[in-house]
Amino acid sequence: MNRLLVVVWSVLLALPVEAQMQAMDDEQLAGVNGQGIAFSLEGILLDASESSIFINDITNAEGENVPISVHEFYFAATGSNKGRNLQPVNLGRLSNPFKLQFGNGEDLQTLRDDGIWVQTTPNDVAILELTFPERLTGVMGQPCIAGFAAAGTNCSSRLGERLDAGIRFDFQVAAGRTDILNLDIVELIMDGSYLRLWGDEARDQLVGEARINLFAKRIDLMSCIPGTANCASEQEQADHSISLSNAYANVALGYGKSQPLLFDVTSDGQFVLELPNPVSRRANGSVRSAAEREAIATDFYTNAPRTNVVIGNLSSGNSSTVSGGYNYGRNSIEGLSINFLKATSRDL
Repeated sequence: MNRLLVVVWSVLLALPVEAQMQAMDDEQLAGVNGQGIAFSLEGILLDASESSIFINDITNAEGENVPISVHEFYFAATGSNKGRNLQPVNLGRLSNPFKLQFGNGEDLQTLRDDGIWVQTTPNDVAILELTFPERLTGVMGQPCIAGFAAAGTNCSSRLGERLDAGIRFDFQVAAGRTDILNLDIVELIMDGSYLRLWGDEARDQLVGEARINLFAKRIDLMSCIPGTANCASEQEQADHSISLSNAYANVALGYGKSQPLLFDVTSDGQFVLELPNPVSRRANGSVRSAAEREAIATDFYTNAPRTNVVIGNLSSGNSSTVSGGYNYGRNSIEGLSINFLKATSRDL
């Protein structure tokens, strides 16, 4: 028996094993049924450091053009040292992919801050959903921010599946003067984020809800041009920077059952985003009874996702230089509930 096992094992070692995706013809595709697709991104790298994107036709009060140029735009694997060492990164994997799918409102759920899954979308509605790799419950996942347990340990993205990203904006606000805004992000992931869209018959418009989760080990916002006078060394650059360490945000926009996010366009071409008061009136404008308002309010304040913004440590400037700096410590907004919000674009 032992000799047989050895022979079988030797044969397995000798045989090459390959697996790859195979193309499907039209006849094979015709037999496939589904409600969406799941995907992961492998070997992603964007390096636009040698290119510039120019944005024009933005004018000041005098009607003068205020051009904006975009430089040093990149995203790559972690460890890039602010874009100096760019390597490809894999985002998502087959066991925890991105998803673009259709679903019924009663089947879609959202993870509350206390780890409970709740239904947030209305029944009997077909919904288009884009989701990022999900956060996990019931099993130990990955730290959402390496070394910072306060952000949670239920993310599915591993350290090698996180982004370093950066971008620089040059604003020519006056003749001979250019203002700089340089942003670098380390170990960024968006696990648990989603966008859901559907049509509301009573309102006769597109509505939805969104959850935007951002986790980052570090975010640096700098206002000088690297390599120029007073911005050449690491210390000089830090003097012109605001740094956020161990920062995360869980931004909840909409609660589909009673406060969907409304999308609209005005007659003069402006975009409008609105979160209506969840208990004031029905979608058709009629007034709710006191019992209905109480039931909706109880459900909303119990189950609607909350917004959290946490900065583990916020600092400005460099405390080791002559000019000094300041450490503001931990800053947070937690458990925020939005009762009403209306945002409208405006012409400058």
